[in-house]
Amino acid sequence: MRASNIKETTPSSNNTLPKLLLWFIVFIGVFLVGFFVGKIDLEQIVTNKDSSRPDYIVNGDLKESYNEVDVNILWEVWRKLEEEYIEPDIDGQQLLYGAAKGLVDGLDDRYTTFLDPQETEEYFSSNKGEFEGIGATLKQDGDYVAVESPLDGSPAEKAGLQPNDIILEVDGEDISGVNVYEAAATIRGEAGTEVALTIYRPSDSSQFEVNITRGKIDLDNIVFSELEDGIVEIKIYKFTEESVEAFNRQWDGVVEQTLAADPNGIVIDLRNNPGGYVAAVEYVLGEFLEKGEITFMEEDKFGNREVYEVSRTGKLTDIPIVVIVNEGSASASEIFAGAIQDHNRGQIIGMPTVGKGVEQRLISLSDGSTLQVVFQKWLTPKGTNISSEDPIHPDVEIEDRDEQDQKALEILK
Repeated sequence: MRASNIKETTPSSNNTLPKLLLWFIVFIGVFLVGFFVGKIDLEQIVTNKDSSRPDYIVNGDLKESYNEVDVNILWEVWRKLEEEYIEPDIDGQQLLYGAAKGLVDGLDDRYTTFLDPQETEEYFSSNKGEFEGIGATLKQDGDYVAVESPLDGSPAEKAGLQPNDIILEVDGEDISGVNVYEAAATIRGEAGTEVALTIYRPSDSSQFEVNITRGKIDLDNIVFSELEDGIVEIKIYKFTEESVEAFNRQWDGVVEQTLAADPNGIVIDLRNNPGGYVAAVEYVLGEFLEKGEITFMEEDKFGNREVYEVSRTGKLTDIPIVVIVNEGSASASEIFAGAIQDHNRGQIIGMPTVGKGVEQRLISLSDGSTLQVVFQKWLTPKGTNISSEDPIHPDVEIEDRDEQDQKALEILK
């Protein structure tokens, strides 16, 4: 019977056509159920029908595996939190951001980070030099957060914080396991309010508490001043502004001030400068090096190198310079010092730098979050990759800040 029915399946058979359509629909239905079952299961995992809990759905492409790694454990943990966690109200968005941070933390790279929308906004605000807090850049140091650079003249510097100080507690709360941006959000606050930090100082193995009154951090990223005997100083706090173009315009204004002073020498102060835009430091180097000279090189994960050279005629190429760095000088400030040192353009004085020889790319995500990704390393003109083990070593090593200033003047005189 079945065999004859199959054989008689023709367009002219009015009795068999509805049956064929029915079987076709059933087949397609089974196929679609199989296709969507993963998505349906995942929606059930993250959607709780219990009215005592919020109802939400994770949207987007949901995968069972990625690069041969079973990712279902993520949804399994999510489901268990929904089922077992004691608090009735779980913020799904915060769970998602936490998962994203954890994914990035799995790289164990302190310079690759995930920033949620609020952290992203604070990041760009701090680039402008306008924010309220203690005035220090932070870095990851194992399970803790440490001071990378206390900004000159900031409440942090006035309170005695130093590069590499490890922050154990904020207002009595242990912050072990907290990332840099969460710690920064905790420490930052309204000007005039006070924050208590418990500090461990590796240099002398001491532990102490310091109370810092937050202030309004509103400073120009580049400051020009005249010293003595025809010597001028250009203090660069950070190689950032709201954009590279804005920084470069500010730099052009400082160059005009410098030329108007007709100086005998220039002190470039990069102490506690945490870095900034690579394009900005490249622009500044073009003012001091000859056209065609190498400023730095970039190397990607495959070993491919790109060489950057001065492409313009600088206005300060004939004026003697001294560059001052310290333990808080990082990234773009190390690119500057490394180029000046490799070309014997001027002397570097101060203390060994941070040793951050990598570049980050800032990737904007769909919801306003950002991803800071280390995507290549940079090298000095002679091909040296700066690292924490091999930072910029000054030509003249001096620890005391006042003595650094005096030595800079002595050299230029």
